[in-house]
Amino acid sequence: HLLLGASGRNTGIVCTGVDAPMGSLERCLIRDSISQIRPFCKQMNIPIRECGSLVCTWTPEQTDPLQKIAAESWDAGDKQVAILDAIAVQQMEPAISKRVAGAVHIPGEIVVDPWLFSIAFAVRARGNGAKIYTNFEFDSENSFFDASTSTFNKKEVRGTRNANFDPITPASLKAKIIINAAGIYADTVQLQTFGIPPPPFEMKPRRGQYILLRQSSSSPLLLRPIQSIPTQHSKGIFVFSSLYDQIIIGPTATDQISRPDETVDPATATELVLHGRQVLRDFDKTLLMESNALSTTSPSYIGEYVGIRTATTHRDYQIMVYHKERWLTVAGIRSTGLTASLGIGNYVARCIENLEGERTEATSLKKCIPVTNPLPPLSSLVEQFHKSGEERSVTINQHTYCVTHPITYFGWKARTGLANK
Repeated sequence: HLLLGASGRNTGIVCTGVDAPMGSLERCLIRDSISQIRPFCKQMNIPIRECGSLVCTWTPEQTDPLQKIAAESWDAGDKQVAILDAIAVQQMEPAISKRVAGAVHIPGEIVVDPWLFSIAFAVRARGNGAKIYTNFEFDSENSFFDASTSTFNKKEVRGTRNANFDPITPASLKAKIIINAAGIYADTVQLQTFGIPPPPFEMKPRRGQYILLRQSSSSPLLLRPIQSIPTQHSKGIFVFSSLYDQIIIGPTATDQISRPDETVDPATATELVLHGRQVLRDFDKTLLMESNALSTTSPSYIGEYVGIRTATTHRDYQIMVYHKERWLTVAGIRSTGLTASLGIGNYVARCIENLEGERTEATSLKKCIPVTNPLPPLSSLVEQFHKSGEERSVTINQHTYCVTHPITYFGWKARTGLANK
C-alpha cells in the first residue's frame, strides 16, 4: 500500500521551517512549498485548519531562544510572527498550562489531514497519466543499466500482488531516468546498484513515537499546536489537536539501529503522557487520566504509533544528480518532508529537465498544466471507509487506497471532528 513508511507516520503539521538551517536546501524547499500549499489544498479539496502554532518556553530564563526564533522568522519574511508573554499566551490558548513563561506565535503554520494530503499526490499523478506499482521490489542483482538506450531495467522480486489495490505488476520496468526515493533504504539501494557511485551519506533511523488521546467533551479544545524550542536534533515534542479532535502528543526523537522497528515502547508512552501533563492545563480533567502510565483500557486512549524518520549523517536534505548515470537520489527528507513536498517536487522536476537537456516549449515541464482531479468530499470518503469493513479503504477516481495513517484511520473510525460533519 502507499504511505506505509515515514509519510504515513507523521504529524500532519505544515511548518514554516524556522528550525531548518539558514542557507540549507531544506529551508529553501520549505519556503518554496509553503507558498503553494494553501492553493494546492483548495484545488484538491484537502481539509486544513489555519491555526498557527506556539513555540513555548517553560522557564523565564529561557526567553533568549524565543528572540532567535522570531528573528529567523522575520528574516525569512514571516513578519506576522510575534513574541508573546505568559499572559498573552494563556489568553490566546486557554488550554495551555499556567507554567508557560512565553512563546513565539507563528501564524503561518497549519494542520492538515496527513493521509489525504499525501495521497492527493498519487491521485493527481494518476490523473495525469502516471502508473504506480506498489508490489515491485527493487532487485539489485537482476537490474542493470543499458548504456545503448539509456534505460534501467528492474526485475520484479516478489511476483505477487494485491488484486484489490494494485494493477497488474510487470516483470520489469524501463526508464530514461531513475529517482531513488527509497526513504530509510535510500543508501542501500544506491550501494547495491551496479554502475552508480556510492552515496555520500548514511541513513540514520530516528524513531518518533506518538500517542493519540480522546479528551472530555466538556473541556476546551486545544486550538494550536504547542511545541518546545527546537534543537539541532529535533523540532521537539508537539501537543496538538488533529482535524478529528484527537489530542496527539509526539513525536519523540530517538536514534536507533534498526530500520524497520516500529514497536511501541511503553516507557516512552509514559514520558509522552508526562509531557502532555506539563503542557496542558487541567490535564487529568481534560483527558480523564489519573496517572502517567498509559493504559489501553483508559476512556481517553485512542492509539499509538511510531514513525521512522529518514535522518542521515548530514543535517540537510540529500538530493543529488548523477548526470552520466541519469540517476537522482532524493534522501534525508526528515520530519519537514510533508511541508517541503511541493518544493521538493519542483526541485526534482528542474533536475529532470536539466538531465533531459534542451526541450521544446511544447514538451517543457514548465509549460505543462496538470489535470486537477479534486478528492471527493470528506463525508463521502468517511462513508466509503466504513462500508469497506476490514479493508479500511476508499476509492478515488477508480483507484482503491488503503487508509494507512493512524490519525486519519482513528478519526474516520470514530467519526469525530471533521469526520462527523
